[in-house]
Amino acid sequence: MKILLVGEFSRLHNSLKEGLVALGHEVHIVGTGDDFKRFPVDFSISSRVPKFYVSRILNKFSKKIFKIDLESLERGFRFKQILPKLKGYDVVQLINSDAIETTPKFQQKLYQKLFAQNAKKFLLICGDETPIVDFHLKNELRYSVMTPYFESDSNKKYYNYTLKYVNDGHRKLFNFLKMPVMQFLPPI
Repeated sequence: MKILLVGEFSRLHNSLKEGLVALGHEVHIVGTGDDFKRFPVDFSISSRVPKFYVSRILNKFSKKIFKIDLESLERGFRFKQILPKLKGYDVVQLINSDAIETTPKFQQKLYQKLFAQNAKKFLLICGDETPIVDFHLKNELRYSVMTPYFESDSNKKYYNYTLKYVNDGHRKLFNFLKMPVMQFLPPI
């Protein structure tokens, strides 16, 4: 079986790949390798913006003034460039809805093209994701990863990454992915 794993944040997809390869499957990983962690990937979409001082300054300016993250857009364009190589897979698994790490609208277009040229699609959720963050924001657990967020306003700045999953763009992206993916799950 030919399997494509999209995204890598915790070495989960690398461990899965090792097991699947040992079982005789052909497996490829596409992602950033979680940048500074440098997890191995077969197709890198890691941005080159942070490597150059001028690019970093330009990106900070662009984010602040125009609300455009050049690093994020570069990841999307790099994924688009390798998309023709990502054909003919029996299974495509996304590590989460933000596996490409670009803007939600751009990501949705890229996923549509990726899914059109491959067979079954699956969405893995093991960490930050729209329904998980929604649940944590209800603050019904005695302790959770969001406990510091609720305990002090000074901690709220550390939750920008987590809270992005409940903004309109990421919610629409998750709902787009949820529909086609859920059709493959057996009824409970």
